[in-house]
Amino acid sequence: MPGPVISLLLLFFFSGEILMVVNGQKAWCGAKPAAPQHALQSARDYACNYADCSPTKKGGSCYDPDRPVHHASFGMNAYNQKMGRNQWNCHFNNTSLISLADPSYNPCCQFDTWCVPKPGTPDSALQNIINFTCGILKECSEIQEHGSCYFPNTLINHASFAMNLSYKTDGCYNCDFNCVGLSVVTNPSFGDCIYV
Repeated sequence: MPGPVISLLLLFFFSGEILMVVNGQKAWCGAKPAAPQHALQSARDYACNYADCSPTKKGGSCYDPDRPVHHASFGMNAYNQKMGRNQWNCHFNNTSLISLADPSYNPCCQFDTWCVPKPGTPDSALQNIINFTCGILKECSEIQEHGSCYFPNTLINHASFAMNLSYKTDGCYNCDFNCVGLSVVTNPSFGDCIYV
């Protein structure tokens, strides 16, 4: 992780709190390289009680390199993503940083994310996203009647599929969607409904 660690961007700090992240900017939570190993282990243990850190176990895609800073970064980011990407979910007793650089550290270990609507997004915004995204991509047969992702037949379910499809297809991994998109690390696939 040396490259991304060097490129970690310390955003605007005031009394140790992050004041602002560029609107719509994709960000990750990672371990401070200089944090003591025992503190990193403690942060990792805490994070992994709430988030899936199985890729960092022996034989997992993120096990190598087997270093506390790498495993802690994976756990911190998974926890932060699961808890909604709030700045206070990336504190870990001052052992972590917000990074605008992807902290993935080998081709097999990707901090994979999916794009879904934020809870509480108005139905009109969800319908606009479906119309726009499916109009451009023309790949929304899965959320059409008889499609694998048609049920549950709700706007939020269909918009979630469409947003993620656009997010993964355009190569830019932009999950803004007029400020209603949310990047998550939990795969929203279920049953026969497989998200990209």
